[in-house]
Amino acid sequence: MFSYRSILKQAWAIVWNHKYLWFFGLFASLAIAGGSMEYQFLTQAMDQGLINSSYQNLTSILTMGDFCQQMWLGVTNLFGQNIIVILNALTVILLFLLLVSVFIWLAISCQAALVDNVKKILNTKKKVTVLSVREGLTHGAHHFWSVLGLNILIKVLVSFAYFLASLPLLFLALSDNSSFIIIYTILFTIFVPVAVSLSLIIKYAISYCVLEDYSATKSLKESWKLFKKNWLISLEVALLLFFISFLSGFIILLVIFILLFPLFWLSVSFSITWLTIIILLLALIIIVLFGSILTSFQVATWTNLYLHLKENKGKAKLERLFQKK
Repeated sequence: MFSYRSILKQAWAIVWNHKYLWFFGLFASLAIAGGSMEYQFLTQAMDQGLINSSYQNLTSILTMGDFCQQMWLGVTNLFGQNIIVILNALTVILLFLLLVSVFIWLAISCQAALVDNVKKILNTKKKVTVLSVREGLTHGAHHFWSVLGLNILIKVLVSFAYFLASLPLLFLALSDNSSFIIIYTILFTIFVPVAVSLSLIIKYAISYCVLEDYSATKSLKESWKLFKKNWLISLEVALLLFFISFLSGFIILLVIFILLFPLFWLSVSFSITWLTIIILLLALIIIVLFGSILTSFQVATWTNLYLHLKENKGKAKLERLFQKK
């Protein structure tokens, strides 16, 4: 029987009973950012305030041009140096690009591997599912370019939509006309559901790409059809996961504060450097482990939901409530 509770319980059982998925979650969180772009914007808006967070993101977008210009000037100046300096600089740049490429490959491959492994675990009738990290990475790498393209697409689309929604703030700073605040509020109200919808469509597209072996283009077409048919269910699950992520993150930070802050304060007060380093490392390990588990849980939930919706199983909670009335 379809219910949000059963989908969430299944997702948590999968993640807890198959801890190797945490490895995939660790690197997939780099691509998903994860939890997801819509969660980032909403959390940032709650943390910094709507207008402040928009100003900050708008500034980041506008300064990208200056950053690219400075990079170009740096490269031009580099080739004006002697050959030894040029070779050393190029070696460092190539090593950096190689490292970034490895992390991107791992992030995308692990994201695809998570989706694939969750389906295999859900479909198996055995109590113990024997799956390996190597097998998952191999299958995930097979869909690398399609999943990478979909990840880039969502980041570009949402960033562009956010830029358009924040433009009235730029005009407000230039003209000091309060009417731009109203325009901004309207645009941002439109932007939030658009950003969430785009993010959910991409989630389904990645599932189509990995599980059905569709191309990125075909995956987008099919995911749009699936989302259009089940948009209310998708939004309800997105809200549930947002609150779960927010509350669990708050609880983890509270636990870290209660357990580690007294020791941290003690180590700083008495200048115990080794203890300070150990406490900071412990806090980092807990946060990274939590992020890995949370990302695995989110992907497991969306994959489970995708499999249900693809078989036309499920009604939104609001639909069921109104039908009862």
